[in-house]
Amino acid sequence: MKVLYIWDADYPWDVRVEKICMSLAAAGHEVHIAARNLRKSAPYERIAGLHIHRLKPWAIDGLNYALSFPLFFSPIWLKRLHGVIRAHDIDLIIVRDLPLAIAGIWSGRLNRIPVIFDMAEDYVAMVRVIWDYSKFEKLNLVLRNPYAAKLVERYALRRVDRTLVVVEEMVQVVANGGGDESNATIVGNTPPLASFQQSGPGEVDLSQIRQRYSAIYTGGLEMARGIQLMFDAIPSIVKEIPDFLFVIVGEGKTRAALAAIASEKGVQDHVFWAGWVDHDQIFEYIRSCDVGIIPHFVTPHVATTIPNKLFDYMGCGIPVIASDAPPMQRVLDEERAGVTFNNGDADDLARAVLQVRESTVDFGGNGMAAVRAKYNWSHDEKRLLDAVQQVKRG
Repeated sequence: MKVLYIWDADYPWDVRVEKICMSLAAAGHEVHIAARNLRKSAPYERIAGLHIHRLKPWAIDGLNYALSFPLFFSPIWLKRLHGVIRAHDIDLIIVRDLPLAIAGIWSGRLNRIPVIFDMAEDYVAMVRVIWDYSKFEKLNLVLRNPYAAKLVERYALRRVDRTLVVVEEMVQVVANGGGDESNATIVGNTPPLASFQQSGPGEVDLSQIRQRYSAIYTGGLEMARGIQLMFDAIPSIVKEIPDFLFVIVGEGKTRAALAAIASEKGVQDHVFWAGWVDHDQIFEYIRSCDVGIIPHFVTPHVATTIPNKLFDYMGCGIPVIASDAPPMQRVLDEERAGVTFNNGDADDLARAVLQVRESTVDFGGNGMAAVRAKYNWSHDEKRLLDAVQQVKRG
């Protein structure tokens, strides 16, 4: 088939978009990606066999941002999608996340082709987190309004041909939103096994990480991710592990605020800011550390998703310490790949770090074995391809 994947940000790059689209292409489908264009890249480009169709960029940055915003029923997106569908005789649409779900559904109806909704996260819950943890912005009343998003979710879930979710807890979100839970397919955020064979960072010197007892966090820097909890936990940890180092790999709007908190707590000598690291280099950073940290606050959003980093840590063979969100706790308990701590409790986080360090359980080995056996992309890829074939037959 000719498949159009609708992605509401710039491409490249997103790990889930790449995995899904490359798997579809490897299975013999012709894959097109419709993407935003804040970087003002070429409107069309061929990347690794994928056809990338970007929105036409506007010269003025502010105008380019506003007109390309993936608002539920954006006429600019609808026009671009319709043009790609007609020009390339698209057979199937896969639309990622809620902002462009209506545009994807309307495009499918207009052209009489099926639509799969890739519900990579509980978008309604995520927007509520933005309201709870970010500074209030009047624009969010229009652009990121959880009440409007809930209405769109109910509209979309009742009209798509199939929904992809990332974890079993999200199946209930589909049902609660008015969708048919029997029409939901779990396609998780698991890594391809080949990714663990990628080359390391080359000229980057990781000796100072390897020489200390290091705990790593990878991902976006946001207050809702709970990174600041580690700053509160470090004073207790260093009483038992004087050379402890918290390695932070990633960037985000709150980096300066987080750095200020670390300085205020007097723990800056125990924090290593790696900044943005290319995805093909992340695994060497992880392998250089002793434990992986996922300190996310347990919100309805976190309770219905599972982060890529959980399986990245496990696949690299290091123990995992995570907050007690149901999906992460279930995996870690079942596989004995790490321990959880009480949500938002810095003292319990410190306890977990010390527990893992002293434990005789091979958490890292257990996690690596679990990723090799079942928590890898080959299994999720099969479910993805089966879902596509079911929609095709329907």
